[in-house]
Amino acid sequence: VTETHSPLLPEEEERINAANGWIMKETEIPTGQIHRMDFFDEDVVDIVKRCFADRIGQHRSDPARSIQIARTCGDLAVSRAIGDRDFKAAYNLPTQAVVEQRKEIAMSWDGPSVFIYPDGHSGRFKGDLVSSVPDVKFFKIGQEGVVDEFLIMACDGLWDVMDADDAVRIAKNLLFDKKLSAKDGAERLAELATHLGSSDNITVILIRFYWEEIDDKK
Repeated sequence: VTETHSPLLPEEEERINAANGWIMKETEIPTGQIHRMDFFDEDVVDIVKRCFADRIGQHRSDPARSIQIARTCGDLAVSRAIGDRDFKAAYNLPTQAVVEQRKEIAMSWDGPSVFIYPDGHSGRFKGDLVSSVPDVKFFKIGQEGVVDEFLIMACDGLWDVMDADDAVRIAKNLLFDKKLSAKDGAERLAELATHLGSSDNITVILIRFYWEEIDDKK
């Protein structure tokens, strides 16, 4: 129900460019991942087998795949975040301007010295380079005949090494076949991300929806 959120998305790239920012793109092959993978974990072996069977070079668990990383202003690999004040207009504008006018989106500001600016760049920005405004989508759940529904919320520590289809397949097995709680299921997904070689921070929240049948005749 979602897509990978990064500066690679056209609408994010357009917003960053409009703020006088830039995006640096690089391609790498994460060969170091294979040294961190735990092949004593049966789910890891199963995912790798599926990867080599029909999705080699495309699956996130394939250590031989090439991945494209986009960095806002050559530094940050995200385009929306609450923190990262060096990329925010409100932090870099004079305090009085923010308090009196609240025009930080329209006003330009001097960029930090830590940026490596492209040749000819003015060193000034307009608006937020990294937005704190969330990307919100609405979906209907609890449709008739659908009872086994759940939601996986996780950071890129999970998604860097696991495709959504594998995450859903494993979570479904944990919740409805093995009868684990959502908390234990989330812990298992985080553990599996580690066993797949993730080297990033890993946060996983698994939410299971429970429905109560309502008799319309009553």
